[in-house]
Amino acid sequence: MSHLVVRARPLWQQWLIRIGGGLGLVLLAWGLFEFGRYQGGFRLLDSLAMEAQLHEQLASLGRDNIELREQTAILRRSNDIDREAYRQLEGTVNGLQDELMELKRELDFYRGIVSPSDATRGLEVQRFELQAQSGEVIRYNLVLTQVLDNSTVVQGTVEFRIEGNENGEAKTYTLAQLSDQPGELAFRYRYFQSFEGELRMPEGFVAQRVHLHIKPRGRTHKPFSQSFDWLVRES
Repeated sequence: MSHLVVRARPLWQQWLIRIGGGLGLVLLAWGLFEFGRYQGGFRLLDSLAMEAQLHEQLASLGRDNIELREQTAILRRSNDIDREAYRQLEGTVNGLQDELMELKRELDFYRGIVSPSDATRGLEVQRFELQAQSGEVIRYNLVLTQVLDNSTVVQGTVEFRIEGNENGEAKTYTLAQLSDQPGELAFRYRYFQSFEGELRMPEGFVAQRVHLHIKPRGRTHKPFSQSFDWLVRES
């Protein structure tokens, strides 16, 4: 029959084991602490590196934003310049078109004097036009010519009457009643003469036509009359 024998360790071995265990625990704790700090240091460095990278990206985006704003300002300025140039060009073209139309009218006018289509001789009303001004003011333009037979100076007067309705009744006004000019316009010319003036229309008067009576002096040309419908061009 076997017997279990228990032997007690010496006291110094027990203390040695305890001290060794304590030192082991201290070393383990210190190791874990250093490992954690080591890991934390790497994480801190990573955070600092990422923060620096984000700052750099933010600075780059700021520079790109400034550049884009400058480009936008340049494009807007360029667009404004193009629009202003187009506006000026359009105004120039419109002005040239108006000038061309005026030159064509003058050319037709002189052609009518030099070589009229109907080959008539003597005095003639080459042009009569009305143009609206501000308020009730109407500007007129009258041109008399001497066709083909312009070797001598012709002179005389033009009687000017405006016919229409006023408050439902027929009414006629003379030039003197509607302007600061006399009732008859005096002319003296060899080739042509132009008359211009303003008519101040009375309230309630609706003009319908203009009646001109040309009365040359002497026996070379006979008096004649000509009427024009009241057609007013806008200014």
